Amino acid sequence: MWRNGFTAAYRVAALFLFALPLAAQQLDSLPTAPSVSAAGRTNLESATGWRQTPPHEFKLGETTQLPGVNDVDPAIYDVSGIAPSSVVHGINHDPVDGVGMKYSFDDPKAASRSAFPDPPAANDASAVSHVVIQPIAPPPADTKIRWKTANKESLLSIGIMHTFNLWTEAGTRDALNGPWLDDYLHSVAELRGWSDSDRFMAPYVGHPIQGSIFGFILRENDPKYRNVQFGDGRDYYISLLRSMAYSAVWHTEWKIGPASEASIGNVMLHASPGFITLVDTPTLGALTMLAEDAADRYLIIGLENRTTNRTLIVLARSFLNPGRSFANVMAFRMPWSRDTRIGIIGENYLLRKELVEDYKHGGGEKPFEFVRRPDSRDPDSYPKTAPIELAAYPNYERFSDGHNCIGGGGSGAMRVNPGLQILAEVNGCLVMGMPAYNDSADSLFYGSGFRWTPLADHRLSPFVEVLFGGRKVTYEVDNPALHEELKKEWNDGNGTLPHFPKRSDWSTEVSENGPSLASGGGLDVVVTRPFTWRLINVQYTHSWMSDVEMIHPQSGIRITTEAVLRIGTW
Repeated sequence: MWRNGFTAAYRVAALFLFALPLAAQQLDSLPTAPSVSAAGRTNLESATGWRQTPPHEFKLGETTQLPGVNDVDPAIYDVSGIAPSSVVHGINHDPVDGVGMKYSFDDPKAASRSAFPDPPAANDASAVSHVVIQPIAPPPADTKIRWKTANKESLLSIGIMHTFNLWTEAGTRDALNGPWLDDYLHSVAELRGWSDSDRFMAPYVGHPIQGSIFGFILRENDPKYRNVQFGDGRDYYISLLRSMAYSAVWHTEWKIGPASEASIGNVMLHASPGFITLVDTPTLGALTMLAEDAADRYLIIGLENRTTNRTLIVLARSFLNPGRSFANVMAFRMPWSRDTRIGIIGENYLLRKELVEDYKHGGGEKPFEFVRRPDSRDPDSYPKTAPIELAAYPNYERFSDGHNCIGGGGSGAMRVNPGLQILAEVNGCLVMGMPAYNDSADSLFYGSGFRWTPLADHRLSPFVEVLFGGRKVTYEVDNPALHEELKKEWNDGNGTLPHFPKRSDWSTEVSENGPSLASGGGLDVVVTRPFTWRLINVQYTHSWMSDVEMIHPQSGIRITTEAVLRIGTW
């Protein structure tokens, strides 16, 4: 029995002598865990991020003897002078495995007698795992966008908007009757011009907020950029571009897709349909996201460093960030939720109060500060000339007949070589100075061409461009009195008119479409690597088309000032 006890004892001793020191050697190479004092920071790091360092390198070649575990038993017998027993209490024991290591004690260079395979060469990385206890590598970071969840939340968003329309608009409810596919296709076919007859608040406030909602939904479901903040440089603008593209897809679905205003409400049969929302919702929506992020960093965080009043914090977060708040609700979260700061309920609130009080009265650090995401990229490795440029701008055009046209547009350009770009552009404007309040007109230009930029890598960059495409001008006269009379005859479906009045029932329209040319030039001023201010762009326009009532759009001068996002320089 004592031999069995001795056997157990030396196996435990072997564990301490060989296995644990080797494991400790590996663990010593891991860095220290971060302090919890960073709880108030606004840029949270991964809980396992501090472990992302290479494991301690195990140097092979320092010895040629790599004994196995089975070599421990015979080594102890050799050193102690005890002969292993073959029979204990009448029970036969198998011979001791392994080769004793006593031969190596005086000569570390002696040839290995171990049954273990020959040690690999020092530069044979593929064999290291056979002789080294490797630390467990952290799992790879989750960087895949959760498309299924994002699309569900976006679908919920447009579902809520459809519900509101059906609840409040009799014409939308009436459009549920009749041939669905024919009405849907007819509604989409009515899309024309630039303006949709909405006043300023709808196209320039409401639609951008809708675009930001879709953008924040994507960000919330993008693990790589979920906690990105204004000021995070390249990561921030890449996230913004992703959100803008996602917003463009989902707003197009909302406007003319299978589950859209065109398919469910046939809106374009009842209201003036224009391209304005398809253009300004994603572009101005991205600018709205940028404004909300800037407000969160500079205004809301500043407020939270000075007060712990939960009502004030909730109101500030909700109303200064409307797009983010609605996106939070779509994810079944509180509108004022933030992943970049500790909460305002329970123990988090107590910690928040302690941090703020210490800052205000005890001279402590600010509880909430922006901490920029680390970026290992070398800024000098990026080109000064942007491979791709995206621009958004207000648009003013004066036709040769004296009519002014005010609107907006967007363009995209791809660089062919340092001095030449291929570009595409869409813009539209509302013609001013109509003879009566019920008259309206708009112009839509679409084209592509080339831009010559001889000094594209300079801070000041002049350019010349030429585009060829088409122009569509629409003139419309409404009859409001007839519209009201027809609605009375319909009487919410209880009158003599069988359907809600369509726009064609009380409005007349004249339009012309023809080839169009735009040529001109201007000056770019590079503000930062990501941004250029196209200080001025002046174009002469010529369109081969007939007059549209009193509008003569054959020639004109267009002036824009543009915000340009330079992709590939950061």
